[in-house]
Amino acid sequence: MAEVAACYLYPIKGMTCAPADYLDLEAGSTARGDRAFVFAFADADVGPDGWVSKHEALTLVNTPQLASITASYSTEARRLVLAAPKHGEVSGSIDDPGERRVLADWLTEVVLGFEKHPLAVRTTRLPLQLLGDGTARFADRHAEQISLGAEESARALSERAGRDVALSRFRLNLAVRGLEPWGEFAWAGQRLAIGEAELHVTAPLKRCKAVNASPHGGGRDIPVLDLLQSAYGHLDFGVEAAVRRGGRIKPGDPITVLD
Repeated sequence: MAEVAACYLYPIKGMTCAPADYLDLEAGSTARGDRAFVFAFADADVGPDGWVSKHEALTLVNTPQLASITASYSTEARRLVLAAPKHGEVSGSIDDPGERRVLADWLTEVVLGFEKHPLAVRTTRLPLQLLGDGTARFADRHAEQISLGAEESARALSERAGRDVALSRFRLNLAVRGLEPWGEFAWAGQRLAIGEAELHVTAPLKRCKAVNASPHGGGRDIPVLDLLQSAYGHLDFGVEAAVRRGGRIKPGDPITVLD
């Protein structure tokens, strides 16, 4: 039987993942605390719900070394902490506009030292603005889906690549085990019971060039998109799912197909 291998949250979109002891899911929403913040360009088109496209913010799509920055968020203290090699650490309250500005300015200095970044191309992108209030909001498809992918699929892709293609590269919420490679695609259209929650798997997850970036911050190192297309004829890895019943999911929880 398939089971949950690991749970992950991404407090700030585009930065390192935070392995989690569990995920708390909300019906019609996503994992609590996931993609709750983003550093958007000054001229970003921010929607009425506060959401902004990944193309109008610092993300792995346009800043492949962004994963070198570690990020954590304390829901109790309502503070963000950022750290980067050679730049130390900075923290700030999300409720203090001045401290939010300190976080954005610190990140700007770090990113300007990267080999590839979008800040010098158009001056209207600065100053960066920190968006978010701790509510999960900035997933690519708005805050309506979570993502799952199988360890076995990552191993199969690694064999094709001739090198390790880490599952962490795909920035999933749930890593699962106990499937045949690519077996998670068969869940599309089905309902899953996992822990206290119930999910409806909507579709395979089509990938963008963010997956070409090392999850350790080394920039683009493996042409994963080209590999997926040439080896399998698609650009998919993992699946996305809507939360039909909320609840807690943790590693070791079995996955039951309900349909």
